Amino acid sequence: MITGFNTDVTCRGLVYHVQTEDKGRDNPLIETLIYKGGEILASRRLPYAEIIQDGDTEKAISRLMEEQQGNEEESHA
Repeated sequence: MITGFNTDVTCRGLVYHVQTEDKGRDNPLIETLIYKGGEILASRRLPYAEIIQDGDTEKAISRLMEEQQGNEEESHA
């Protein structure tokens, strides 16, 4: 099980920290936060309660987390 990703992205000489994590089955949400110098600049939340009911949740949630992390990294690169 992947619990999260942490990546530093440099854009125009500034370093941004992108953090994506799964909040778990009790709170089915993938949350990505973008930090600069410890301050949260942006956030994105993706609920996934409907995926839990479909069965193959591990792969689907991992894929969603990777996509969301990658999208945020690209938008700040």
